Amino acid sequence: MELKPKLAQSIVDHMMTQIPYNINIMNKKGYIIASGNKSRINTLHVGAVDAIKQLKTLPMDQQYGNHGQPGVNMPLKFKNEIIGVVGITGDPNKVTPLASLLKTAVELLLQQKQENEQEHEIEKVKQRFIYRWLNVSKYQDPQLDSELVEEANRLNINLGKQRCVIAIAGSSQIIKNLKLDQETIIFSLTNRIELIILSSKHQEAYIQQKLEHQEIEYGISNWGNLLGRLAEQAVTTLRLSNIFGKPSFRYYSQISFVKQVLDSDLNLIAVNDQYEALLKRKDGKELIDTIREFIKCNMSVNQTAHNLFVHRNTLSNRLLRIKKLFELDPKNTEDLFQLFIGYITFYYRQTL
Repeated sequence: MELKPKLAQSIVDHMMTQIPYNINIMNKKGYIIASGNKSRINTLHVGAVDAIKQLKTLPMDQQYGNHGQPGVNMPLKFKNEIIGVVGITGDPNKVTPLASLLKTAVELLLQQKQENEQEHEIEKVKQRFIYRWLNVSKYQDPQLDSELVEEANRLNINLGKQRCVIAIAGSSQIIKNLKLDQETIIFSLTNRIELIILSSKHQEAYIQQKLEHQEIEYGISNWGNLLGRLAEQAVTTLRLSNIFGKPSFRYYSQISFVKQVLDSDLNLIAVNDQYEALLKRKDGKELIDTIREFIKCNMSVNQTAHNLFVHRNTLSNRLLRIKKLFELDPKNTEDLFQLFIGYITFYYRQTL
């Protein structure tokens, strides 16, 4: 462990708000790397050199030239190795207790810093593994990949366990407020989507309850062991629920039929082009909203007009405009189906 000047100076600046004496921190060669007196930085501290050589705390009762003043110097140790010295300027009888506390605080801080760095590195390794796991398990059993299995064993992850994935729209801050068990895994898929990978139905119910309470958008996959496929299911559910405007669509099982239709590659170029053109029209948004609401209301004119806060005649006028633009009649079931699938296809591709 090397004592970095930036960290050392931050410690000095903070501690000097609490201690009415100048504080110096020296590296293992005795040079001052942090101080309340910035003019002393990068100068040799003779008291620190002596403390390092003698491997013990040394009080300095008098001033030694320009580079040594009365005070006390205590070697800093990390894993039984001297990595520097902490010193406080002043009467040794007064500052020695403070120096002792400061030495302990710095050593504990350094230990915590290393532990945090180790945890961060382990988390980076785990995130890289999950990325591989997601990609491998889109189409095949991850247990067939010997390298993946070996890495999973090192991370104490059971690849064969049944799991479920919850895709959340938002930042990791949302997840920090959840009480998750040790087997639950978090993965940042994109800047806007977080995945919660869990293996407990109890955790699924708990997380869903919390997300509903906070009105957070999410999608839940089926249960299985092909993690990549489960992640796709969760994300697809999240995206389609936004397109439908139906937050009640939370589970992949609720939208699996629509996903199959999307994957069937229907020839809807003309319909999609018209949706694209609508976005450029002044009345485009209101017509698109009308199509969506008319579908949600199962072709009920009264309910659609009520939900859109418009008169029946206004709605009828919009439906006529839609019919003319798309050459599809929203009041005809087959034509409405094309409008419906075209709407989903167009907006689903916008979210990819």
